[in-house]
Amino acid sequence: MRRHLIVGLLAMAGFAPAAAQGARTWLFDDSSDVVTLQYGTPESDDVVIAMSCEANARTVRINEFVNSSSLTPGRTARLKLSSGPTSLEYNGQALANEMDGGVNLEVVTPADAKLFTLLKAGPSLTIDVAGKQSTVPLKAAAPHLPALEKACLAKR
Repeated sequence: MRRHLIVGLLAMAGFAPAAAQGARTWLFDDSSDVVTLQYGTPESDDVVIAMSCEANARTVRINEFVNSSSLTPGRTARLKLSSGPTSLEYNGQALANEMDGGVNLEVVTPADAKLFTLLKAGPSLTIDVAGKQSTVPLKAAAPHLPALEKACLAKR
């Protein structure tokens, strides 16, 4: 089921297995019951991070496509997100990625306003999984954050 969700997240935003086609950017999709904001290269399988919420479920799913050799499928690992002076840590589950043979981290957590505060706290987001760090710009994500926040924090 989780593998299908990851593949669904990629397909939902128009990603198709292909070579990277241009620069990475933030992509937002609210065309279904799952609202997704992800950072990657359009029309490719290059995704760095994806955050999604099912409408009214009050949970957030964060998929980090880190491909760290220190992750083992089925084991837990920590995801640390930092922006400006704010940081959050989550426990996640390492999952095998059938698309590229790597291992990705998936976090499912109750929706919390602290995540959205973090995403608004600075000009970039630092992602740390098992000691491997990536930094992505947040400026282009800003216009989409209110809609994602509303979807994630909506009451049933």
